[in-house]
Amino acid sequence: MPRYSIQNKIVLPFLLLFIAVLVAVPLITIALFDRTYNRQFSRETEGWLKVIKDTGYIEQPEQVQHAYGVEVMVFGASNALNFTTLDDLSDDGMVNLTADMKVQEARQKITESGGALVSQSVMLDGKPYKAIYDSLPQGRLYCLLRPMDDVAEGKRTLTWWISGIAVVVISLVALTSHLIGRNLSNPIKNLVQFTRQVSEGRLNGQCDVKSDDEIGDLTAAFNQMTSDLRDSRNELIRAERLATAGRMAASFAHEIRNPLSSMRMLAQMLMQRKDLPVSKREQSVGYILEEIERIDDIVKGFMDFARPAALELETHDLNRALEEVLNVMEANLVHHQLKLVKKFDRELPSIQFDRGKVKQGFMNIVLNAMEAMSEGGTVEVETSRHEDRVQVEVLDTGVGIPSTDLDQLFEPFFTTKVQGTGLGLVNTKRIMEQHGGDVTIRSDEGKGTRVSFWLPLT
Repeated sequence: MPRYSIQNKIVLPFLLLFIAVLVAVPLITIALFDRTYNRQFSRETEGWLKVIKDTGYIEQPEQVQHAYGVEVMVFGASNALNFTTLDDLSDDGMVNLTADMKVQEARQKITESGGALVSQSVMLDGKPYKAIYDSLPQGRLYCLLRPMDDVAEGKRTLTWWISGIAVVVISLVALTSHLIGRNLSNPIKNLVQFTRQVSEGRLNGQCDVKSDDEIGDLTAAFNQMTSDLRDSRNELIRAERLATAGRMAASFAHEIRNPLSSMRMLAQMLMQRKDLPVSKREQSVGYILEEIERIDDIVKGFMDFARPAALELETHDLNRALEEVLNVMEANLVHHQLKLVKKFDRELPSIQFDRGKVKQGFMNIVLNAMEAMSEGGTVEVETSRHEDRVQVEVLDTGVGIPSTDLDQLFEPFFTTKVQGTGLGLVNTKRIMEQHGGDVTIRSDEGKGTRVSFWLPLT
């Protein structure tokens, strides 16, 4: 269904209505003018013919021509022309004269009317005439031809005048309808444009109230609604920020409590037991350093979530970057009795990505897979190309993820682990989205999980 603007819906009906009226009125007027004048012309010419018959001038066509300004024709019983005062007929006009004069039709009408006069409009050599027919003795047919040039010219003049007036009136109606439509539709257009800005989240502006009517009231009400919506959004943002800060603080406190407790106990032991062997002291200091490293990793994860750094894009081989991560984690995989299966597409093209961030996201996924297989299993990593992107899939044979938890995996601070911030997958998804890619997870509880992420080729 075609879509019309409000202005068109206002202008077009008025314009079509006036066009219909202004076309119909001239046609009816001209038709009435032609009919009325034709009747009057016929009656007047018939009156002339009666006078001519009564005065005996019917046998003197030249006098009739001079007296009334008409032409006379007499047709014989065979419809052949016996006499005419028209001396300027063309050869074609003479050949088709009987047909053009409608002689046979006139005879039939006279017979049907019982000898009454018959009036007909005819064209001879392109000129209009009013022809009045009367029967004469010996089957002859008398015809009085009255030129209608003046009538035709008057009809043309009237047609031109009415057409000109119609064009002027239609133009005025179109202009007036356009101005009225624009006056009504412009405030609505401004309001529609403003609603689009609001739908895009730009709530700081206000729509100009340009009319003191219902549309103006609607605009003012929409401005008030936008202002209330902006205040509500700001309040919601502030509340969300406070809630996020609270969750981050609680999660951070929970995560660092254990390493801090371990460090405190180790430090107290080192201070209280002066007789500890050097090897034991070195071992305790090593544990303290490990806990410090753990705290540093926790802080780094929170920093990545709260303030992600800009990407440093360069062209790299994705297979090689993934290989580096797996090499670092090889000892850990062996320790947990996990089998690693690599299905790398060796024809994979080099693409642009932030090497450090993508490796970090991939490591988060592999670590999750390892933690899901505490009693051993298989980690399968596959790379492939799909049209305009490259895809990496990590499949594990672990415990899987409950269907009730799948929708919450990318929510900040959501975790099912005893130790975990709930930010690993969130940061991974953010990294992929920064690159123009994404992460998806499919899982069957008790069978395993498949994590897929992809990056664009360009």
